[in-house]
Amino acid sequence: MAARRLSSLLSRSLSTSPLRSSLLGTNLGGGRIISQYSTSSLPEDPIIPNIDINYTKLLINGEFVDAASGKTFPTFDPRTGDVISHVAEGDVEDINRAVNAARKAFDEGPWPRMTAYERSRILFKFADLVEKHKVELATLETWDNGKPYKQSLDVEIPMCARIIRYYAGWADKIHGLTVPADGPYQMQVLHEPIGVAGMIIPWNFPLLLYTWKVAPALACGNTAVLKSAEQTPLSSLFISQLLHEAGVPPGVLNVVSGFGPTAGAALASHMDVDKLSFTGSTDTGKIVLELAAKSNLKPVTLELGGKSPFIICEDADINKAVELAHFALFFNQGQCCCAGSRLYVHEKVYDEFVEKSRNRALRRTVGDPFKTGIEQGPQIDPEQFEKVMRYIKTGIESEAKLECGGSQIGSKGFFVQPTVFSNVKDEMAIAQDEIFGPVQSILKWNDLQDVIKRANTTRYGLAAGVFTKNLDTANTLVRAVKAGTVWVNCYHVFDAAIPFGGYKMSGVGREKGVHCLNHYLQVKSVVTPLNNPSWL
Repeated sequence: MAARRLSSLLSRSLSTSPLRSSLLGTNLGGGRIISQYSTSSLPEDPIIPNIDINYTKLLINGEFVDAASGKTFPTFDPRTGDVISHVAEGDVEDINRAVNAARKAFDEGPWPRMTAYERSRILFKFADLVEKHKVELATLETWDNGKPYKQSLDVEIPMCARIIRYYAGWADKIHGLTVPADGPYQMQVLHEPIGVAGMIIPWNFPLLLYTWKVAPALACGNTAVLKSAEQTPLSSLFISQLLHEAGVPPGVLNVVSGFGPTAGAALASHMDVDKLSFTGSTDTGKIVLELAAKSNLKPVTLELGGKSPFIICEDADINKAVELAHFALFFNQGQCCCAGSRLYVHEKVYDEFVEKSRNRALRRTVGDPFKTGIEQGPQIDPEQFEKVMRYIKTGIESEAKLECGGSQIGSKGFFVQPTVFSNVKDEMAIAQDEIFGPVQSILKWNDLQDVIKRANTTRYGLAAGVFTKNLDTANTLVRAVKAGTVWVNCYHVFDAAIPFGGYKMSGVGREKGVHCLNHYLQVKSVVTPLNNPSWL
């Protein structure tokens, strides 16, 4: 078990053993939460669309196969801690098999040699199949991850299809250049696929991050090996079957379910992987970057952690600001790298804001994510649950004021009360560290230049939010805050065409948008003499 816990170092992963926390059932402070169910009834009363789990093996060279070792590992239902199914556990040998398949598909197969238009047609068909099978995909995502089913079905699956279509449209629009030469030469700049792309995705948005990486890589003509997070392997396997149904050739995409220290490390350090894309924690990203450098110096893109400031100005509509700040933090159980987790509120509206934020958190519905009206499901697993509870305890001990929450809900599963702290200081751990859970920290400010300095005093720089009616204030904050994405009077707004990534220790490179394509392409300069320069 100790070895598996180390997997957090290679896919923002955590051990998925049954819940054993001494914190269970403890109450760390005030507040109550409206819950639409008793967690003790969950095993007898699950509301899950009737689907079969047909894909639990590794996908290598177009076939679902057992791990070379024959080993499997359990994937758990975070609502109860019960086993959903057992999945083939990929290891070093399986990564080797997958990379070999991807290498052969790139060097000898049809995918990089297809016309770009034909690759585009296959990806468009893939998007159609994702929409056709949205119920199965959304069910697997919620069952394995714990996020609300409505979020999976109505938000994330359509976003996946949109991402795929965006890059399908780019496939036949990746152009080179002809450069005017200072002499009798023809000079060209070509963009070519980089080769075999390795991908490691996290557990908080398994399908979305799958499409963020797979779609641009394949649109550029690459082949790929993807390692899913061990907490959430099921949806990646199902959607990959749809990709093959759409017509992608064998070996173009290979999926290995496994753990960080084995499968993840093997992929990051593989000498025949030409490019690596990782999404996960900053600590893990450092290890991935080191493994890539020590092997074949493969280029790496990293989308890492965050502790994003959200600045509420004195002119804000308080009711709207409270609701937006609530969404910015608590969305996806707080398990979002760009969550607005450092909430700076102007002193003139601070007290009103805190009171209304506490009341909004108390109204948040937590429960079975398959039930209608539920806003928040469980945390992903016992380790993440315990991490959140430890930070809540730390917040109390550091003398931040616990406005509400702070406890577990029920006796089964990994449910945490929406928790709000006020009187938070910048130096407190709850204001510095990425908690990755439903814990809102509210800080006070009164001077614009000071809050800019405080917002930027962090090792992270993934995202930020601004809420104001003053255009000059908004423009000042947008330019001054060091973050890859700044939302003004909105939050968690994403689009396939807008790049996403971070400053500082929040990452290297960008996902989505046209900028992402550059990470999956090599640039080649071609110079040819002209025998009859008079025609120039």
